[in-house]
Amino acid sequence: MILRQDRAIIAILIVTDIAFYSSRNNTVSAADISTRTNLPKRSIEPLLQLLSKASILESTRGPHGGYHLGKPKRLITIANIIQAISVQEKEKYTEILSPLYQQVVKPFWEETDHKILKDTSKITLQDLIKNAEEKGMKRPRPNPIYFTI
Repeated sequence: MILRQDRAIIAILIVTDIAFYSSRNNTVSAADISTRTNLPKRSIEPLLQLLSKASILESTRGPHGGYHLGKPKRLITIANIIQAISVQEKEKYTEILSPLYQQVVKPFWEETDHKILKDTSKITLQDLIKNAEEKGMKRPRPNPIYFTI
């Protein structure tokens, strides 16, 4: 079933923030995400864990630790993010025996849920990053690579 809208939006924001601000050589800390998004760190940490468990993110421990994408941006869909944070809960409404619920409301909600997942399967994280760049948002430049011989 569809998640509460705010939880899905926050998860999408977190992954987009990491994709936008990380690079091949560095990670993004939960504290940095919290500062940029104005969300409490303790509220985003459970989502970071679920996203890591689903291999959408990878985490690095230590003083320079943080998060980076677990897959290329073009392979992560919005549906992947939503499904990663969809913790299976006991169906709250199984006890509703009303014919109106069983025959009208429940099928409507399941169909709507299916449409949303189908639509969000077509949108990748790369699409969101491209949209941000088209709106003039500047990504931080990665540190140059220096070679010594």
